[in-house]
Amino acid sequence: MVYSIKEAGKKLGLSVHALRYYEKAGLTPDIARNAAGNRVFTESDISWIYLVCRLRDINMPIQYIRDYILMLKNPDSTLSDRRFMIEAFKKEIDETLKKYLTVQKLIDKKLEFYDNAASTEKTEADVCYDYRTDWEHFISILEED
Repeated sequence: MVYSIKEAGKKLGLSVHALRYYEKAGLTPDIARNAAGNRVFTESDISWIYLVCRLRDINMPIQYIRDYILMLKNPDSTLSDRRFMIEAFKKEIDETLKKYLTVQKLIDKKLEFYDNAASTEKTEADVCYDYRTDWEHFISILEED
């Protein structure tokens, strides 16, 4: 099956402008054109562009994606390089997830604090805890669970 640029964009959740940009930036395989000169996307093209989108989701720089795509076009000799590149970004994602989970814990604790504070008759000054003055208490919140 083949898709027009509009259909490909809809399938991928991208604008026509984004698809044209990705092609001009060298982030797609060579997109075929029909007799009228319009781009014709195959399932394989859609898969490649989907991969590019996911790499952008993890904030892989455009130049790295371009390099990765070039390596994909020569798959036999670049296997270890491609693996190394993806492994490096997996480590980066793991670190980012760890940071987000820590922030999520803090937010959950803060929401719990507000819920508890709202359910008592104390004033906010009575129930607010200044974490700046007690680093150990702050760390214990992060280490709970």
